[in-house]
Amino acid sequence: MKVLFLDTDLIFSVVPRVYPVALDNLLVTLRNEQTNVSFNADVTFTTNNYLNVTILSQPIDFKVQNKYEITIKNDGNIIYLGKIIVLKEGADVQNYEYKTQNNEYFRFKE
Repeated sequence: MKVLFLDTDLIFSVVPRVYPVALDNLLVTLRNEQTNVSFNADVTFTTNNYLNVTILSQPIDFKVQNKYEITIKNDGNIIYLGKIIVLKEGADVQNYEYKTQNNEYFRFKE
């Protein structure tokens, strides 16, 4: 699962099934797992050992603790499937506990 931080640069790296070339147009679709809302994100990408994807503008649907299913397509062919979670900036990703994003134990405060 990839982690993106709210209100920061939305950059993540993946290992795709097939690497795109510089002139390819990638279609990145994000589906919110709770609301089942899908949307396409405008992205740029670079390749080295990984496919480095940058989401250009923060989607309106991004909220802390939202989880998304991500699909990256190149000319209609799926080159990557995965999951993304959005956390608040500064969250400890290595020892992450779901309750650490809350001010109260069972209730989330934005």
